[in-house]
Amino acid sequence: MQMHLRALPATLALALISAYPLAAQTPPQETTSIRHVTVIDVATGRKLPDQTVVLQGDRILSVATTDPAAAPQGRVVDAHGGFLIPGLWDMHVHIQDLEDLPLYIANGVTGVRMMFGAKDTKELRSKLSAAPVSPETIVGSAIVDGDPPVWPGSIVVHKPEDARRVVDEIKASGADFVKIYNGIPRDAYFALVDETHKQNIAFVGHLPYQVRATEASDAGQRSIEHLDGIAIACSKKEQSLLKELQPGHYLEKMRLVAEAIRSFDGAQCQALFAQFRKNNTWQVPTLTVHRGMAWMNDSHFTLDPRLAYMNGDVRYRWQPENDFRFRRWPPAEFELHRGLFVADKQMVGLMFRAGVPLLAGTDAMNPFCFPGFSLHDELALLVESGLTPLAALQAATLRPAEFLARTEELGLIAPGKRADLVLLSADPLADIHSTTQIQGVWFRGKYFDRPALDALLAAAKHRSGKGKLH
Repeated sequence: MQMHLRALPATLALALISAYPLAAQTPPQETTSIRHVTVIDVATGRKLPDQTVVLQGDRILSVATTDPAAAPQGRVVDAHGGFLIPGLWDMHVHIQDLEDLPLYIANGVTGVRMMFGAKDTKELRSKLSAAPVSPETIVGSAIVDGDPPVWPGSIVVHKPEDARRVVDEIKASGADFVKIYNGIPRDAYFALVDETHKQNIAFVGHLPYQVRATEASDAGQRSIEHLDGIAIACSKKEQSLLKELQPGHYLEKMRLVAEAIRSFDGAQCQALFAQFRKNNTWQVPTLTVHRGMAWMNDSHFTLDPRLAYMNGDVRYRWQPENDFRFRRWPPAEFELHRGLFVADKQMVGLMFRAGVPLLAGTDAMNPFCFPGFSLHDELALLVESGLTPLAALQAATLRPAEFLARTEELGLIAPGKRADLVLLSADPLADIHSTTQIQGVWFRGKYFDRPALDALLAAAKHRSGKGKLH
């Protein structure tokens, strides 16, 4: 997804700042007591009733059973009937407009992994820091692709020496990881792998056409996005299908994936999953974007009321006739993708039961992948695929902390952890859809109550109403 990062208008920035006075004016070390709340332990699935969680500054000070005789510390939030979970993470997003960032916080998403950065990472970080309301952002490199690249703004590599030089430049730029794409030549891919190990920087992304999933796992690719290459790796015809894959021929690739599904080999697939477990190769299925691609020609799907939060330019781009990838698709192509989407969910269920590490990601801002909102869609789709509600919740809380090697501060509600929290009015372990029932959000200890969250949403809707469709 090409990124055009636009600044937040000054008038809107001022409106947003005034919309959440508690968040903007909270003293650095203010103490807050969240009382009578049920804490969800996402590590075990235990529900700890009638807890008091004390926050001090941006950290959790204590978690203990509410003592009715003890005077509460600092500001008091009475959460009777509420459920407290860690802040959510969307581990595959694209950021195009700074003005979309408040939608993440409004939906309890306190962290994101940006999968298409820029060649000038320092400038990008400066722009992101200018947003008055924004989740924590893990920033990837510009996409590294072969020639021709799918997306403008990508870094093109032709040969191994290009790949080594590019990794050095990405590392020097300050990006958090190298993002790779399908068209990288095989020899350049393995040169890139070697250089990332030398530079101690992770590489993640798509599976290049000329590389097997088993090879990518053994090479140390930290995450594979979109289930890329998994169906072919599970096919009895893997070798012959790989020979037919050609960069730039997306629709032909999808037909090969359909053929791979028809020639599925369960034993081969389980061996692949065992390799993923052994090598700690994470999968980010992004079911939300697969669903969006399959139903883009369905008016019942495309009349999503959440379009009211997207500006006119986005709504225009999301119409299939305006996207170079989809404008020539006949109805049969959408039907094919609907069948592939069903198979994708089945594959995710197999992965979960096999113990493959999974992360929740949406591919926002692709068509009908809404910033913030769609993370909740992804959690529901993961459960539909066979994950338990706890496992789905873990994929957006504890697992991102593990993937990022930041379990000391993220992923759980415990003393010393960062005060990134979401207060729900219903139990997400009973029904994963309850993650949408948000009563309050804490981000780095700053409190957004329900009126403040509503103000963020109202500002986004007001801004989108001024957008013009082409």
